[in-house]
Amino acid sequence: MAVGLMVVLAALGSTAPAAGATTSGPTSAPTSAPTARDPEPPGRPDDPPRRREPPARPSAVLEERFAHTSLDRSLAAGLQAAPADNRIVGSVIAAGGADVVTEAALTAAASVSDRSTERGGGPDRYDTAVVLSTQHYAANTAEVWLATGENFPDGLSASAVAGARGGPVLLTRPNSLPPGVAAELARLDPERIWIVGGTGVVSDGILRTVQAAVPAATVSRVAGADRYATAAAVAGAFFDTAPAAFVATGLNFPDALGAGPAAAGEDAPALLVTATTVPPATEAQLRRLHPPVVYVVGGSDVVSDGVAGRIRTITGGQVVRVSGSDRYATAAAVADRFFDATTASVVLATGLNFPDGLSAGAVAGALDSPLLLVDAHDVPPRVTIDAARRVSWWLPASGRVLRYTVITHPDDEFAAWSVSGDFDPRRYDVLIVLTTGESTRFCTGLPVSNPWMSLEYLPQPQPTGVQYSERCKKHRMDSWNVFVHGAGIGDVGPYEQLTGGPVTFDGREIPVPLSRDEAGTVVTADTFDLAVGADAAVVSFDMGALTTDEVLWAVQTTRGLADRFPTQVEGDLIGAGYYNDSSIGYADLHEDHLAVYELLGNVDLGLPGSQYQTVGHYQSARTFGATVVDYCGYMCHPAAPAPFHGGMGHFQYSYGWLGDGYWPPGQVDAYAGFSQYESFAKWF
Repeated sequence: MAVGLMVVLAALGSTAPAAGATTSGPTSAPTSAPTARDPEPPGRPDDPPRRREPPARPSAVLEERFAHTSLDRSLAAGLQAAPADNRIVGSVIAAGGADVVTEAALTAAASVSDRSTERGGGPDRYDTAVVLSTQHYAANTAEVWLATGENFPDGLSASAVAGARGGPVLLTRPNSLPPGVAAELARLDPERIWIVGGTGVVSDGILRTVQAAVPAATVSRVAGADRYATAAAVAGAFFDTAPAAFVATGLNFPDALGAGPAAAGEDAPALLVTATTVPPATEAQLRRLHPPVVYVVGGSDVVSDGVAGRIRTITGGQVVRVSGSDRYATAAAVADRFFDATTASVVLATGLNFPDGLSAGAVAGALDSPLLLVDAHDVPPRVTIDAARRVSWWLPASGRVLRYTVITHPDDEFAAWSVSGDFDPRRYDVLIVLTTGESTRFCTGLPVSNPWMSLEYLPQPQPTGVQYSERCKKHRMDSWNVFVHGAGIGDVGPYEQLTGGPVTFDGREIPVPLSRDEAGTVVTADTFDLAVGADAAVVSFDMGALTTDEVLWAVQTTRGLADRFPTQVEGDLIGAGYYNDSSIGYADLHEDHLAVYELLGNVDLGLPGSQYQTVGHYQSARTFGATVVDYCGYMCHPAAPAPFHGGMGHFQYSYGWLGDGYWPPGQVDAYAGFSQYESFAKWF
């Protein structure tokens, strides 16, 4: 399993539970008698309905370009406060003034991604490029690129190579150099100034003015007969070989804008094509460089499959398309493919016009950070928010951090799989299982029987126990162990039974939880099992129906075990228990899930990272989302419709007997709660 952690950058020493939070150390003492307080509530079934009809208003968010609804407006209103200082992992840089990247959009992106805000903007495109240059490049920068501010193609080519070589892109009018640009060239005092584009877009008079502004610099023009030939000329001037090449349409700017920083990071040229042809100059560079992989950025409507096939023929190498449903989603797809957490910055530029993005792309490339696009709304497109969040998990340059995943019932871990399923050696996962799922209605005392049982893991020995029985608990946890170990958690070693005591949090004593035994008698639920491995640990409680205080007790008791783990540096916490009380998508109002939701949303546990929980896509607290990698490998099923029809996925195999042999998969807010695209609330 994996995680990406956000933790305070300065907190690389050992950490303890939050200020005001103490725990009594676990012991091997026998379980004590229940204390005198409200009895444990009755058990509750912890599985979704066996077959629920589609909701009256199903979520179709994957087909929407954006969702600028009242939810989005409430999201903007709820994220006006900057993140706490100890949770900032870098910056969000807005390229341009508040008229192109609104202040609310910048603040929303910063709050969701735990970043501070920066803005590089001037009264016009030329001054914005100057401000970005002044902010991010010191005097005596070796190289500077100058392109027209009147059109985009030449600046796109310049932006990619400038980002790789650590120089700024400045903009000029065709026949007059703006005074601010001349002053910035003098301040930078570079050794080399590259003018990108022919005399029709940057005149020879501009060249002479530039030379006069920086007499010691070598001023050179890189140009071709048209935009395609100019991009090819840039590739020819700066690349003798290339491990890859990026190709985008030359007829519009957004796709190449997002591709520029990725090309810089791959030390690869950016070339241009039309929707249906590979221009001769582009073909010549592809043949000369012979890159083993070419990334086609943009959908087949802007760069056709025929063009992709022609590129494959020219190079003889791999051709990979990176695209989304629109310009915003394509920029996010580039960020997702080429940038890993934690990036120093996230750069935002408008997707509605090109000039600010030309200079911003060079800045992003120099910072090894993605360039994401926004529109004119106060909340960025959700794909932009999601991509910004994904590259903002805090992960250390060396060493490891703890991520706590609170699992409401054994099978709920998959509800957060999109942010926890990829192994990362910089993270140590602590899985906290709160209950044993003993109230499931599938514990009937009868043998498991469904049409796919020969393809599934079945609890043994059958028949299964009845609800609340020890056998039912064992079978639920057996399935849980089959899933998590088969999904890559690795060996966690033998389990050790421990006993916890009262926990003090924020000056208040949190008593040990209560539960019910097989006979229905209320008992103290203070014992738990601990297994520690090289990459993860499991802490398994048996708390029955949950209250918020009981969830708090389990989390704080687990934090008190930190000296048992290979690292004591804490990160963030994820509640793996889907909760959705909105009127859209699969509704899950389970009280155990609600207990986790209320704790994480209302109580700051004082972790260096933030607190998250899986929620419905239109849940009011929803702030970002992520996609489960290899979803089919977990959720495909012989009975599932396309695109999920296939062999038995690992989740279906492990837990099939708990869902009549089949858990319905889905893209968003799936009825069982285990979706390909998962949404998260974020607090503190």
